[in-house]
Amino acid sequence: MEFTTIDSRKCKRNREGGACQQDEGIAESWKKFQQKWEIDLEGTARASKALQRKREIRSAEDLLRLIVWYAMNDWSLRLTALWAALTNIGYLSDVAVLKRLRNSVEWLGKLIGMLLQRRLSDLQSLPGVRMRVVDATTISIPGSRGTGWRMHLSFDLGNFCLDGVEISDKYGGESLARFEARDNEIWIADAGYAFASGMAPVLDKGAKLIVRINWRNVPVIAPDGQRLKVIDWLRTVTDLSERSVWMKMPSGWFAFRLIAAPLPPEKAESARRRVRLAYQRKKKPLNPDTLFAAGFVLLLTNLPVEDGSARKVLALYRMRWQIEVYIKRLKSVLNFDLLRAKDARLAQTYLLAKILIALITDQFIAYQVNQFPDWFACLDRPISPQRLTMLFRETLCQIMNRFNLSSLQTSFHRLRRYLCDPPRRRLQHSTWVRALALHSSFHDFCP
Repeated sequence: MEFTTIDSRKCKRNREGGACQQDEGIAESWKKFQQKWEIDLEGTARASKALQRKREIRSAEDLLRLIVWYAMNDWSLRLTALWAALTNIGYLSDVAVLKRLRNSVEWLGKLIGMLLQRRLSDLQSLPGVRMRVVDATTISIPGSRGTGWRMHLSFDLGNFCLDGVEISDKYGGESLARFEARDNEIWIADAGYAFASGMAPVLDKGAKLIVRINWRNVPVIAPDGQRLKVIDWLRTVTDLSERSVWMKMPSGWFAFRLIAAPLPPEKAESARRRVRLAYQRKKKPLNPDTLFAAGFVLLLTNLPVEDGSARKVLALYRMRWQIEVYIKRLKSVLNFDLLRAKDARLAQTYLLAKILIALITDQFIAYQVNQFPDWFACLDRPISPQRLTMLFRETLCQIMNRFNLSSLQTSFHRLRRYLCDPPRRRLQHSTWVRALALHSSFHDFCP
């Protein structure tokens, strides 16, 4: 990715729009970046009815900048409208901004789908085996501590980037069937994905699967045709062990390896303490077998023994933590969990725009990986993904922005509608104090 170097001392005011060379440089950077997408923004915006009449907002590019700025900076609608006025996008009210954001859900979904499809094509063309981790995270609506929306993610471990995203409401469950599998892939998932209807599409495609299971929620059959009593087997396990099992799927029976790894004593006690607290919060009776099984990691895999020993399968499963770190980075750096909207369509626009920002950031990082591969392969001084994400987030913010202090000063007289509150019955205390101080003398306050 190429960015234009800006020297603010050389900026000169333009007679027509009050723009400067810095603004032109930023605009050129945005144009170069947009060309990397190879997407017809105008055509897709028209087709999805995100841009119907070009009043105030005159192009799909300006509409996209408005949406991304709203999601990236977590501003209110009124402040977003103020920013649109400063950057010459349009002189809009907060209600006008709201309508345009709400009408852009389908368009953003189409853009994300096109970017992901292109990324998947590039990843699938690479030789070798792909490792994919699937997980989901929840996002709360304002004023709620529960689940408002659920974001389902597929993460490519080899290239450290997203290769699949879905957004559902709180009723959308976690399932491996949300993403399409191929025969040269190894899928890794936690216990929330260990059920037959979700695993079957992955297995039918010939992909390999490593999934953690609960001791009683997944019915596995021993070679003798009887259901395996997992707890009885775990009581005999003292070291990393495995055994052959079968499991019935909608498309037939599949052979698996059931791997049990005892946790170290201190970690086993910590895991059992968490189980006790969880059942206490739910006010449910705790099964002693559940407490005992908490001291083990149970994995189900169809990876052949010749391709991976039990220890290797356990090491691969530990890599699943990378998607947890990625989700944490999305929430801490890109502020995915700062959802401001209660309106369903506005919330979808916000979350889809955040996903678009994440994909753009992944693209920035991938470019740097190709430019400086030694930096990312160094074990002594590894690259910090969090600092790198913060850097490119600010870079994207600069690319999207096109106003400076001089443009703010020249346009300030137009901003009253955004900066002033609507008429109110109760006086604002700071305004009352300011007016009193201006129109009263010091002797008015003294006897």
